[in-house]
Amino acid sequence: MEKPTRCISPCMKLCQECKYGWIKYPDWVETYEDTFDCCFESGCIYGLEDTEPNEQDMKEFEDYILSIYGKY
Repeated sequence: MEKPTRCISPCMKLCQECKYGWIKYPDWVETYEDTFDCCFESGCIYGLEDTEPNEQDMKEFEDYILSIYGKY
């Protein structure tokens, strides 16, 4: 598998839902239910969480949102 050079979702940056992402929960989190009411840290295993979206990324994201919600 080839290492990515850019974040695969630079507009949303949902590292916790990305296959290259990681999550660090607070020490007090012990059960699944604890995760419902906590803040957590997340990032990319490759350090790509700070990738800024380019014009093409923004256009694709806008088209995606419009396809779901229509014109705003």
